[in-house]
Amino acid sequence: MKSLRRLLIRLFNSASKREQEERLREEIAEHIALQTEENLHAGLSPVEARRQAMLKFGGVEPMKQDYRAERGLIFIENLLGDLRNAARTVSRMPGLAAVIIPSLAIGIGVNTTILSWIQLILLEPLPGVPAASDFLLVEPHTDTGGYPGASWLEYRALQTQLPALRDLVASEMVPFNVGEKGQTERTHGQLVSGNYFSALGLKPAIGRFIRPEEAERIGTEPVIVISYDYWQTRFRGAPGAVGQKLRVNERNLTIIGVAPKQFQGTLLPLKFELWVPATMSPALLGGTRDLEDRTSRGFSLFGMLRPGATREEAQTQLTTAMAQLARDYPDANAGIGGEIISFWKAPRGPQRLLFSGLLMLQGVMLLLLLAVCGNTANLMLARGSTRQHEMAVRVALGAGRWRIVSLVLSENMLLALLGAGLGVAMAVWGTTALRIAPMIGAFPIQFQTRVDGLTLAFAILLGVGCGLIFSAAPAVHLARLDPQDGLRGNSNTPPRSRARKVLMGAEVGLAMVVLIAAALFLQSFRSARQIDPRFRPEGVLLAAYDLSGRNPTDASEREFAVRLLERLRSLPDVEAASIATNVPLDLHGIPARTFTVQGRVRTEPGQDRAMTNTVTPGYFKVMAIPLLEGHDFAEMEDKAASAQAIVNEEFVRRYLNGADAIGRRIQTRAGNFAIIGVARNAVYNAFDEPAQPAVYFSYRDVPASQGEIHLRTRSGNETALATEARAVLRDIDPMLPLYDVRTFPQHIERNLYLRRIPARMFMVLGPLLLGLAAIGIYAVVSYAVARRTREIGLRLAFGATSARVVLQIIRENLGVIICGSAIGWVLALVISVRAITKSAVDLPVFLGVPAILLGVATLACWIPARKVSQIDPMAALRHE
Repeated sequence: MKSLRRLLIRLFNSASKREQEERLREEIAEHIALQTEENLHAGLSPVEARRQAMLKFGGVEPMKQDYRAERGLIFIENLLGDLRNAARTVSRMPGLAAVIIPSLAIGIGVNTTILSWIQLILLEPLPGVPAASDFLLVEPHTDTGGYPGASWLEYRALQTQLPALRDLVASEMVPFNVGEKGQTERTHGQLVSGNYFSALGLKPAIGRFIRPEEAERIGTEPVIVISYDYWQTRFRGAPGAVGQKLRVNERNLTIIGVAPKQFQGTLLPLKFELWVPATMSPALLGGTRDLEDRTSRGFSLFGMLRPGATREEAQTQLTTAMAQLARDYPDANAGIGGEIISFWKAPRGPQRLLFSGLLMLQGVMLLLLLAVCGNTANLMLARGSTRQHEMAVRVALGAGRWRIVSLVLSENMLLALLGAGLGVAMAVWGTTALRIAPMIGAFPIQFQTRVDGLTLAFAILLGVGCGLIFSAAPAVHLARLDPQDGLRGNSNTPPRSRARKVLMGAEVGLAMVVLIAAALFLQSFRSARQIDPRFRPEGVLLAAYDLSGRNPTDASEREFAVRLLERLRSLPDVEAASIATNVPLDLHGIPARTFTVQGRVRTEPGQDRAMTNTVTPGYFKVMAIPLLEGHDFAEMEDKAASAQAIVNEEFVRRYLNGADAIGRRIQTRAGNFAIIGVARNAVYNAFDEPAQPAVYFSYRDVPASQGEIHLRTRSGNETALATEARAVLRDIDPMLPLYDVRTFPQHIERNLYLRRIPARMFMVLGPLLLGLAAIGIYAVVSYAVARRTREIGLRLAFGATSARVVLQIIRENLGVIICGSAIGWVLALVISVRAITKSAVDLPVFLGVPAILLGVATLACWIPARKVSQIDPMAALRHE
């Protein structure tokens, strides 16, 4: 109680500081006046009486300090005073602040932005869902390492066999055609189990969510939940949207509710607009048997551990349940187990790839920020050396060593926090730009990155850490200063500051590591873009259609493709046309499937796998991929030819040891196919990928409900064909929309979006870091040569040439720079071999970057050296 009372009194005294100071001044003056009056009565002269009174009272300022320490909060008062002094000091060095604050802001802003991306994947994999990181995926997996997804019947069985999980949930991604005849649009949604929204802990913006009983009976509950954005854009946020009918795949569904604003579904980073009970799939998807067929594995399962349960317990239950299913249903479940995994390790989607790439990028950016701190420490150390007289005066007037440290720390911490504040603003801009950036494609993608409490705390922590790092050297240097040397201001002896040299070497070494990492990434991105994809994308128009809501059969799918190609090939500007199920260099990749091939005996465990694509005759002509052996597929109307396949060169090399492939047979789940041709290798999923084995099947043999139209134009003006292609499809089927229309070069550029972001980041930060390193070196060398004015004047007076002086100064500093560069070069080499390229050393980068950095460093040394070598020796000696 007494401590609290004392604290409150001190807070009151600190708040009324001006009145307390005035009262103290009056008390001291009154005390001295009384003592002076006593001395006058004792017979002393007025001057001597006051002098004796002052001597008896003692030091006034120490008395005031003791009073303030006893009556107020001296720490807070000193801190506020230091901050006011720091603000004045920063305002007196606008040039230095203009270099330090933006450079720190960029480093902190970039690191904060990257952390927000990592946070999205690791801690918030389900935007808008409370405790999203607690949800776990339940993934069936094959003995060959694949993740085929779960069937609906499998989900219903696991619901009762995994007691460690609370509310096992199922969802499946489905594209819908929404709208009336002639006005349909393709909209992505999810088929969900009845407990989907309740398990996620969501509350509707308006209306209600799907109830468990509405996902029990097949096709009896035509209800739908729409997203918040869909509600705003299609219904202008009107509450009357609930209860209206929405035409989906030629079925009327009743809108029962609107999802919360931030929720976008449960498959990051895809953004879904509609949610429908899974039991409506037969009605919406043309009589599909997904709810009855155990081999139809389109559902993703996830759930949350019950209180007290462990992941190991859930994994044991899943393993037991999947083993039982394999015994009960060997045709559908033989060789299929199960795995409990975190959302960021999801086998579908880019989470795992993005997470590893972002961790590497975060490491490089932290190194960049550390290099900025080294540069700032050098600048502040050089500036601190010019303040030796000021600090010596402070020490002579009674300031302790810790007060000097506190003063320097407050000035540097203010700079760091200003940089952190500006960095947070940059991070807000960066996360907002990524969130609203249009990523239009076959799948709707949205990253809901933002700066929240965690990322804000991270930015402040980085700012404080940076402030401590670049405060250490100048604070220690000034705190250990001998006041007598500082007051004399003697600069006759040139300083040999080991700290400045160590900092300069560390700064250059870190800059070397970051610049080489940036150059390697840029070189990889540029080289990938320059790689020949082994097909010709120029002059090709791409567009997609989807028949899945039309209850298609193999015959109807085949017939539709024939009619569509016939009409498209009749267009005047179309040189060739084809349909494929997949497009190379797509964001979601081309699937790989297992197979067996005639004549191959596999000795190692596992199964052979190859990229697979189903195409129509004429595909290789459209893509300009030559057939090295054999011939193209039989025409779509040919019913006599057997099932056919075409393989690529890598398939022949890897699985047939280069032997003749024509006539051999491939066995897959889809059937038995005869190899009729060998196509040249091409790029499939990434420009820099190694050669991949591939198998092409014919649409005639394996028809599909979804297709990617490929049109090669005669004129090369592929964009002009888009309107004609839409008109052709409208004539064939007015209810079927043509979506994702783009040229092949646009398709490639769009799918390089995520790789282009860090590439552009490095393009900006690399030159910036190089410039900061040059500024730091220039500042240190300028300070050092300025302190050696008398020495250099003597050298020139005794006959040394300007060129010799310049050469000596450059040699002295370049030795430290080369040493730091060599250490950084070796570290960058190790990082490159182990983490980035994982292959041969990129000699142009590892030779070019050091040459550029050393060239810039030499120039930064030469400018101040050249300037000081032009001084008049007599003027220099007189100055000293």
